[in-house]
Amino acid sequence: MSPTTLPAGPEHGHVTFLGAGPGDPGLLTLRAVEALASADVLVAEHEVLDVVRTHARQGVSVVHTDAGPSSDAVQGTGTPQLKVVDSTSAAVGAPAVRDAAHLVMEAARGGRRVVRAVSGDPGLDTDAAAEMLACAAAGVPFEVVPGIASAVGVPAYAGVPLRDAEGTDVRFVDARTASDRCWTEVGASDGTVVVSTTLDSVAATAGELVTAGRKPDTPMTVTVGGTTTRQRTWTATLGTVAQTLKQAKVLPSPDGGRPVIAVVGERSAAAARRDQLSWFESKPLFGWKVLVPRTKEQAASLSDQLRSYGAVPHEVPTIAVEPPRTPQQMERAVKGLVTGRY
Repeated sequence: MSPTTLPAGPEHGHVTFLGAGPGDPGLLTLRAVEALASADVLVAEHEVLDVVRTHARQGVSVVHTDAGPSSDAVQGTGTPQLKVVDSTSAAVGAPAVRDAAHLVMEAARGGRRVVRAVSGDPGLDTDAAAEMLACAAAGVPFEVVPGIASAVGVPAYAGVPLRDAEGTDVRFVDARTASDRCWTEVGASDGTVVVSTTLDSVAATAGELVTAGRKPDTPMTVTVGGTTTRQRTWTATLGTVAQTLKQAKVLPSPDGGRPVIAVVGERSAAAARRDQLSWFESKPLFGWKVLVPRTKEQAASLSDQLRSYGAVPHEVPTIAVEPPRTPQQMERAVKGLVTGRY
């Protein structure tokens, strides 16, 4: 048990705001795995559930949030009412829709250990921050388990260092909420800018930076599906990124709302050294889907090895190793080995 682990028991219900990282389940912290293993209730978006579900104990109550918040708020706190659906009630055909803040507080008051998992780091998630304030205002105990922020983890997997030996300044911008003042400040700077945006907004983001003062020939990388085997990265400039994505047949796309991490900067090594530093997408089996038709016990080691080469193993236990049901079966098998007829 770690020093931050709270004792189990009905009198110790609490909420853990947990950072699930940028997408690779291997990037979960030890404390995150520990919290998931003891959780009674797990609340997260569908994409985040795919990352954390394997570490949750059997019988955990899984609750998933909808894509976006409603316009309502928890009275007195300003907490967005993220709609959530209880999988238990959904199974019987009557999903109970509630808001995330009230649900986690209600479960914690009942003595349950609630994990509220979010993508990246909870300290950078506006919904998680608002829900923390709601818990604090209501006197519900909570803890925070940091995670790797997408704006840091994705460039690392894309082979794009954010700083160089000269100590380049780094600015982080969310294009979906950035103000005109923010664009003006990053446009006037010569530091590296890490922009969180969506695929169909990349060209508009580049335009904002050029309008704010960045040169059109400033290097830019764009990464989708970061830290997963669906990751793809393109290198361009602010002036050519729209054409680059069109030539790659990425845009227009029905998945234009997919999250994107873009890195912009003359000194970010985005263009000059990425070919040497792209360690993840250059794995020999990167993105391959491999069927593993072994027993469940035998498949684990092979699957781990395939993952290390960038493949996506799909375990299908089509065979099993069992003792013979009768002595006659064993005799026939041994005789067949001797005679070569098996």
